[in-house]
Amino acid sequence: MLWPGIKKLGKELNLKRTDSEITGKVKNCFIRAYDGHNQKVLELYVPEMDDDDKNNIVIKLESKKIKKYEWLPNGVKLTFVELIRPYSIKKIREILEELVNYFSNKYPAQSPSCQHCGQQNETDVYCVNKNASLLICNDCYRQIERDIQNENTENKNTEGNYLMGFIGAILFAIPGILATVLVFVFLDRLVAISALIYVILGIKGYKTFKGKISPVGAVIVIIAGLIMVALGVIAAYSVVIFRELEMINFDLLIYILKMPDVYKELISNIALSYLVSCLYFVFQLNQMLKEWKNQKSIQKAREI
Repeated sequence: MLWPGIKKLGKELNLKRTDSEITGKVKNCFIRAYDGHNQKVLELYVPEMDDDDKNNIVIKLESKKIKKYEWLPNGVKLTFVELIRPYSIKKIREILEELVNYFSNKYPAQSPSCQHCGQQNETDVYCVNKNASLLICNDCYRQIERDIQNENTENKNTEGNYLMGFIGAILFAIPGILATVLVFVFLDRLVAISALIYVILGIKGYKTFKGKISPVGAVIVIIAGLIMVALGVIAAYSVVIFRELEMINFDLLIYILKMPDVYKELISNIALSYLVSCLYFVFQLNQMLKEWKNQKSIQKAREI
């Protein structure tokens, strides 16, 4: 999010914006400014910087009582701490203009370098994969655009193994059965929220076994999770019944599970576990679909 103070500074300097920062060239310098946690941050990238330049920068910062800064490759990052009141945008602009004027006067024939290849070619501001903005030359932009298009195409055409993903989701969800059984045995009741274990572990297993990330893959994870939730509840009832019988007799187990009262309670607990787990399933389904749709991109910073 672009907060009003930073947005105002961007408009005053005729800069551009991304989702969370203002960015662009001021004379022969490239700047980025954004809000952090109780702070505002200004990054200044210059055509060239030597030790003498650094000493001059430090003197200017000290005169403005700016103590928090760090050096960047061909630049400096200034942090303006905000404890109670927002830091003055006017003061940020003053130090920015003072530094920009210093470098534009000292290196008038130079311009900021492409942050991808390091050459001082014609550049523009781009945002790659919705990350921080970069100053990129035209040649690098065309190369990055081709690379991104090829990678997106390759990812879409990647053969995923739905069967292995399903097996992974089942195997990783097995500890969920143990958790359900232990809860039922020691607490003498089922805790439906334990069903979330199946969802979390199932998704991890699907990805670990290289299941293809797609809408079909999301459905497979859900089916595997629902199967394991039901098995977990049935396993918990079975352990408790065997403990009461003090013997393992599957024919008798099936007979008891089919008794109306037991069967009704069993189905109710499975349904309740489904309800709890499905809420999280919907969330994870949405996340997997976003991951499937999410393609890399490069685009110009937009107008404020």
